[in-house]
Amino acid sequence: MNWMNFMDPPLVLRQELLEGYFILSSLPFVLGVLGNFLRILDTNKKPKQQETPLSSGAWVYPSLNVDYLIANLLKDKKLVGIVRNLHLFEKYDFPCLWISKIEKENSVRPTHLEKILHWVVTTITHEHGLIFDGVEYLILENGLEPTFKFLLNLKDHILLRNSILVLVVDERALEERQLSLLYREFRRISP
Repeated sequence: MNWMNFMDPPLVLRQELLEGYFILSSLPFVLGVLGNFLRILDTNKKPKQQETPLSSGAWVYPSLNVDYLIANLLKDKKLVGIVRNLHLFEKYDFPCLWISKIEKENSVRPTHLEKILHWVVTTITHEHGLIFDGVEYLILENGLEPTFKFLLNLKDHILLRNSILVLVVDERALEERQLSLLYREFRRISP
């Protein structure tokens, strides 16, 4: 056997090795195509079930998409609202207290936190869900500490009644410290 022949394998062996490398290197591509095909078939299955309604407690909903909140997460509850953005709730048929400086029926000034709390205490029962939109406005008008104390008091009244409180909050309008305080006391709902 010649030393050169030992170092230089026959051409047939080289071709078989190249074919093997080609097959192995194309395997990820084939698996990727197959995976995409299976995902397409999987999306044709029946749609996901709707979200389950919220359990009693205090929640933060970081979105202004109240349609989803009302239709899916609070669908089995009698609703009442304390709202700043009245236009978001006008199409729904439930009582709302409007937080505004304008004197009007069913409105309350943002600095009258005791009146808001009284309205909640006299309105909410164990079967209610309270949507509270306007936390940012209350902080602006009253400051963080009085507003947060008010929200904690409100939360306690809701928990005593085994009801639901949902704070509708635009996270962009609050500072990081304000958000961390809210999320420490209220569970976050993913929109």
